[in-house]
Amino acid sequence: MCLINGKDYNYYLYADLKKYCTFKIGGKAKYVVEVYNIPALINVCYKCKLHNIKYKAIGLGANLLFSDAGFDGVIIVNKASQIMFRKTNVYATSGVVVSNLISKCIEHNLSGLEYLAGIPSTVGGAITNSLGAFNADFANFVEYVVCLDLNNFKIVKLDNSQCQFGYRTSIFKSGNFIILKTKLKLQHLDKAKIKENFLVALNKKISTQPLNYPSAGSVFKRTDVIPAKLIDELGLKGLRTNGASVSTKHAGFIINEGGASSSDVIDLINKIKAKVKKAYQVDLPLEIEIVE
Repeated sequence: MCLINGKDYNYYLYADLKKYCTFKIGGKAKYVVEVYNIPALINVCYKCKLHNIKYKAIGLGANLLFSDAGFDGVIIVNKASQIMFRKTNVYATSGVVVSNLISKCIEHNLSGLEYLAGIPSTVGGAITNSLGAFNADFANFVEYVVCLDLNNFKIVKLDNSQCQFGYRTSIFKSGNFIILKTKLKLQHLDKAKIKENFLVALNKKISTQPLNYPSAGSVFKRTDVIPAKLIDELGLKGLRTNGASVSTKHAGFIINEGGASSSDVIDLINKIKAKVKKAYQVDLPLEIEIVE
């Protein structure tokens, strides 16, 4: 693709995908390209499309399971990390890490996002997956999203309603768009109170989730049932396939206890789905994305 390492990009051949996801699982990608600004992100996507190269843009890889076989194309790691504040408005590019954004918002006495403390995600991932925790949803703060429409390669601006936000979903899950930047609307609050909210949310997350092991967060999506509750009721905590196991701390998590492969995780997912289906006649949809 004729890229040159520098301030806009860094690219790697046959890179280990374990380094680019929170599960620490996966084979090698033919190319990994890190991009540091929005023009670079658009340019790499355009070149992949122009040369008919398979590609996928990611952030922290926190909701992904990469295949053991790797990825025969380009993984674009979005590190475009620009933030601007104007009163209660926040403008952020899609590669901004949410934890960094929260810290900056606290500095500016802006409240709302602190309830998402401890969740590994970029802004792009938070929008795509309609990130939420403790009755706080990232989508509620989004005024608009600027994105690249991959059908015609035009830049479009979608307001909140056009983003089709739902529980852990949005129009961006279709794969037809690359999120570039967003405008968020927050509210002023006393800094001490924001920090208090932050610590309450963070401590609750630490106490209820297995953060000391690699994982991709909740494996199954909530529908009219709570997957973790059903899995727990069936006594499946601790169920394992090699290095992959159902967390004993939170039944909705599959953790990598060391050396787990993608096939181990998929095998365990299938075991869980089968047992839940047999006991409750419920099909558990995946929340994580399997990338092959």
